[in-house]
Amino acid sequence: MQNGIKVVVVDSQTKSDRYIDCTILSNNYRAGQLCAKNLLKRKKHANILLLEHYSALSANNRIQGFTDTIKQAKNAHNYHIVGKINTYGQSEITLPLVEKYLKTGQKFDTVMALNDQAAVGALAAINEAKIKRHISVYGVDGSENMKKLLGVNPNATATAAQSPINLGKTAVKTAYKLIDGKKVSKKITLPVFLITNKNINKYNAVGWQ
Repeated sequence: MQNGIKVVVVDSQTKSDRYIDCTILSNNYRAGQLCAKNLLKRKKHANILLLEHYSALSANNRIQGFTDTIKQAKNAHNYHIVGKINTYGQSEITLPLVEKYLKTGQKFDTVMALNDQAAVGALAAINEAKIKRHISVYGVDGSENMKKLLGVNPNATATAAQSPINLGKTAVKTAYKLIDGKKVSKKITLPVFLITNKNINKYNAVGWQ
């Protein structure tokens, strides 16, 4: 910054914004809220497995939004977190970890994943284990992989979608403002929305929104 270099961080979070001119994010906390609200509407009770990434701030915000919403529900006592797995948000790591968890015999009927990659890994593990009971799987991102499973895989329930296209457009506009010497907000938060197995036909399953 001392040399006049402008720094814009997109779709990521840092512990300190001392050297950053602007951080542009999707509303990660809201993403978790949307998944929880859908769950509360669909099920009167649930045993929930959380798929997390402890060292990622955005992942923590998503899970926090989900758990806070569950705790604040009038019938919160009907919803139980029965397990937590640190998946690092990767499908190839999630799959064997969920398979291992399934073998413990701990019953769960809902999975809240920090992102779609973890959700896809969980769905693959459930399929491989040939679990016949329905397990509602939630993800975050609105990725092509998850969208293709919605409406096809009965366990794929919803993804709280962000828009990388709008993130990119906002980043470019912000960068030009900074170059022109204009003031910008230190943090810009973009809205998210829920894509479910009920409304997937309204969205393009190929690529990002």
